[in-house]
Amino acid sequence: MPSLFLTSAGKGKRIVLWTLAGFALSQLALSIYLDQRRLETRDPRYGHRLHSLQARLAESPNSPLFLILGSSRVKYSVCPSAMSIHAADGTPAPIVYNFAMNGMGTIRELMYFHRLMADGIRPKWLLIEVWPPLWAETGFFRESRMVQGEDDLHWRDLPLLYRYFRNDRDLLHLAVRKCLLPIRPYRDILLSLSAQSLLSAANLDEMQRRVEDSLPADRNGWFPLPWETITPEAKQRGLLDGIEKIKPLLEDLHPDPRSDRALRELLEGCRRHGIRTALILMPEPSFTRGWYSPRTRTLVREYLTHIREQEQVPIIDARAWQSDDEFADASHMARVGVPAFSARLAREVVQPLIEDRALDTNILFAAGRADGP
Repeated sequence: MPSLFLTSAGKGKRIVLWTLAGFALSQLALSIYLDQRRLETRDPRYGHRLHSLQARLAESPNSPLFLILGSSRVKYSVCPSAMSIHAADGTPAPIVYNFAMNGMGTIRELMYFHRLMADGIRPKWLLIEVWPPLWAETGFFRESRMVQGEDDLHWRDLPLLYRYFRNDRDLLHLAVRKCLLPIRPYRDILLSLSAQSLLSAANLDEMQRRVEDSLPADRNGWFPLPWETITPEAKQRGLLDGIEKIKPLLEDLHPDPRSDRALRELLEGCRRHGIRTALILMPEPSFTRGWYSPRTRTLVREYLTHIREQEQVPIIDARAWQSDDEFADASHMARVGVPAFSARLAREVVQPLIEDRALDTNILFAAGRADGP
C-alpha cells in the first residue's frame, strides 16, 4: 500500500510539473507570436506606426529615409506632407517620416531606435529632439512613468530597461510580466481577437479608441493636435498646466545622468550605422522660455555646447521660430502653426542635410544666444 501511494504521488507531481512547464512554454510562444506576428495587437502605438512606415517605404523602395524622433511636441508639430523635398543628384526623393511619441525623451528615443533597427528600418538621416524638461527624469515628464504608461514592452527592450532602470523594481517587474505572462496584461486584447462577446462594450470601445489614437493622420506619420485651445479660458488652462508641470523643472533643472548616457549611446549607434544625425530644440512660446532660471540657462548652454563639440553633431535652435499665438499651450504648437513650421524645417534643415550642405549658422544653437538657454 505505501508503495502504491508513493507511486501515485510521484505521478501527480510529474503531472503538475509538466502542466506548469506546458503553461510556461505556451506563454513564451504567445509572447513571441505577439512580438513577431501581431505587433500592432500587442503594441498599437508602435505596431501601427511601424506598419505605416513600412507601407510608405514599400511605395518607393529605392528612396532613402529621413526619420524624425521626439516627443509629442514633434509628433503634433512636424508634418512631412507639408514639406517640399526634392532629390539630390538625380537620386530618388527621400521619404521624410515622423516617428515621434508622447513623452519621448532620450532613453525612449534610444529604445525606439533599437526597435526600428531590429525591425529592418535603416534611415539615412535622423533628426532627434532634445528638450530640457525631459532630462530630469523626475516629475510628470520622467521617462520611467512614460515607459510604464505609454509603451507595451517587448522582449528586446529588457536589456535596455535593465541598464537604465535597474533600481526601478516596479518597472522591471512590469516588463518581465508582460514578456513572460502575456495572458494577463493582454487578456482583453486576446479576447477581442477570439471571443469579443466576453468583453464589455466599454472595454471594446477603449480598445477601439486606442487603435484609432495609434493611426497617423497621413502616410508620413504626422498626428494633428487632439485638443485645440482657441478660447481664452482654454489657453489659460494650458498655461496653468505648464506652470504646474514644466516651470518647476526649468527653475531648478537637475539632469539625470541616464539621459545624457542615452543620448550619447544613441549618437554612437547612429555613427556605427552610418546615419547622419542632427539634434533640434523645438519651438517654445516666449513665456515658457522665460521660465528658465539663470542657473538652468547656464546649465543647458554648457551641456549642449559639450554635446555639439564632443559628439560633432549640429544642433538646430528653433525655439523662437513661432509666435506665441501659434501655440495651444506652454509646449505644444497649435494646428495653425504646423504648415509654416514644417515648410521652414524642410527648407532650412531637412533639405540641406539631405544635400550634405552646411546649415545656416543663424539657425544653429549658439552658447551666447540671448533668446533662450
